[in-house]
Amino acid sequence: MFRRLRRTNFISSVSTKLFILTFMSVIVLFLVIGVFSYQRLFEPIKQNNEKVLQGSVVQVENYIKTLMNNIQTQLIFLSTPVLYNMGEKDFVQLMENVLSYHQEEIASIYVIEDDKVRISSPFGYRVYVPAERIAEITTQTSKTGFWWSPPHTINDHFVLTVSKQIDSRRVVAMDVNLNALTGPQIIQDDPDNQRRIYLFTGQGDYLSTNTYLAYPKTYLNHLEMKEALQVLTQQSGTSFNTVHTSFGNYMVLSSNQNRWDWFVFSVIEESQAFPLLESLKQQLVFVLLVAIILAFILSVWITNYIRKPVTAITRQFKAAARGELEARIKLKRNDEFTHIANGFNGMMDDIQSLFDDLRVAEEKKRHHELKVLQSQIHPHFLNNTLNAIYCLGETGQTQEMCEMIRSLMGLLQYSTDKVGDIVTVEDELAQLDNYVQIMNLRYGDVFVMDIAVPEIYNATPIPKLTLITLVENSIFYGLSKEGVNHIIVCGKEHEGEGVVLEISDTGPGIPPDKLKLLLEETGAVNANKGLNNLGMRNVQERLRMTFGYPYGLHFANEPDEGLTVTIHLPDGEPREQG
Repeated sequence: MFRRLRRTNFISSVSTKLFILTFMSVIVLFLVIGVFSYQRLFEPIKQNNEKVLQGSVVQVENYIKTLMNNIQTQLIFLSTPVLYNMGEKDFVQLMENVLSYHQEEIASIYVIEDDKVRISSPFGYRVYVPAERIAEITTQTSKTGFWWSPPHTINDHFVLTVSKQIDSRRVVAMDVNLNALTGPQIIQDDPDNQRRIYLFTGQGDYLSTNTYLAYPKTYLNHLEMKEALQVLTQQSGTSFNTVHTSFGNYMVLSSNQNRWDWFVFSVIEESQAFPLLESLKQQLVFVLLVAIILAFILSVWITNYIRKPVTAITRQFKAAARGELEARIKLKRNDEFTHIANGFNGMMDDIQSLFDDLRVAEEKKRHHELKVLQSQIHPHFLNNTLNAIYCLGETGQTQEMCEMIRSLMGLLQYSTDKVGDIVTVEDELAQLDNYVQIMNLRYGDVFVMDIAVPEIYNATPIPKLTLITLVENSIFYGLSKEGVNHIIVCGKEHEGEGVVLEISDTGPGIPPDKLKLLLEETGAVNANKGLNNLGMRNVQERLRMTFGYPYGLHFANEPDEGLTVTIHLPDGEPREQG
């Protein structure tokens, strides 16, 4: 409750309120100025941009009109009977000159005489004009003397046929390439080709576009745009529309003020349609960012004198409340806050000193307890072993008795040695062999043990009796299993630092609740009457107190499939004990 009260006081402090008030005042001031300026400039800029965009549609309309008038003039010129009567060779040359001059706009020129194509340019084009097409041209032209056909396709290209009578037997015709109506030369003020031109008939049939369709993404966008524009041809909307595709949003301007009732669409991305507005938005965002920075700097400068020491003191008080005894307040000031910091630092020094003394005392006490447990040979173990030696002597098994006495003497000397608690893996394995010999003579062939520890691990430090205690655990918990319990002690490769030894058995395993109890009880009496009372929890504590927390035991226990214990050891010297 006291901490909650302090937090509330901090939030409601004068420095915090002053910071928020100053910061928000500057931001609101700049924001109001920016929004007001944007609103004043928005409409004039938008109207100006719309006029520029509308001009692109007018350019296309004017280009179509100019081109068609030019084609009509050329057709009237070629339909003069005098020119045709001057000779076929000269007239063909004249057609080729016209076609060469208008090679982008005109696909072909040909003369129909007596319902057949007599001459054409290019020469081979005459074979591509079907009889029904010839009949339509002759019939339509004879009615008015001059005929514009609806758009149609020749070799997958949209063309427009224009024809004029020479006389009652002859007609001159041109196939106009509709792709030329949306060529790159139409919009002269768009060097980056940001605007796309689409041409549709009044019935909504697609004619041509200036869109470059070589890339898959562009082509897919083109298909979506065609569908959207085809819908617009059926609507009587405004000349300005917005089209949404999966590739973005586009501004569309349309016009059909031409003699053929064609729809001309100019398409441009919304972000590029109004470049001045986009630039204005970017400038407003920049101004707002500058305002935020200035507001922050000004607010920090005004409130920093009060806020900085309060924040530092509060942070260290919270750290101390979490148990961080190294928390200290560092202030380069000479006022009341410095006196508070000095008092807090002195109090934390005293607490840390008392805590360190207590921790050292507890660690020494625990080390002493573990050493006592290590050195105390369980009386039942000695009694059972001596009883087994006596039985060997009574039965005349002198050799086995001598081996058992030798193993017991080595194990007793090793266990009660006061020189040190840390030995090498090689020493531990030698005494493990003595222990296994004693247990084999006592229990018979209920277990077998294999040792497969590479010699490179021999010099690895390990607390005394670690392997013996873990093997003893595997022996006792494997006595209830039918058959032979196979115990393996081996060294394993390890990707990280240190050395890994593994003790695995094929016994019945240890039930999870029993294993948890063994790992939690440090002072429980060994119910199995083993070598001493150094249980698995004590082994774990000795490893971590000696080498550090990352090292120790890891268990893999499967009921009815045995227990595997992994020992993680360092490959160097142990840390100094307190």
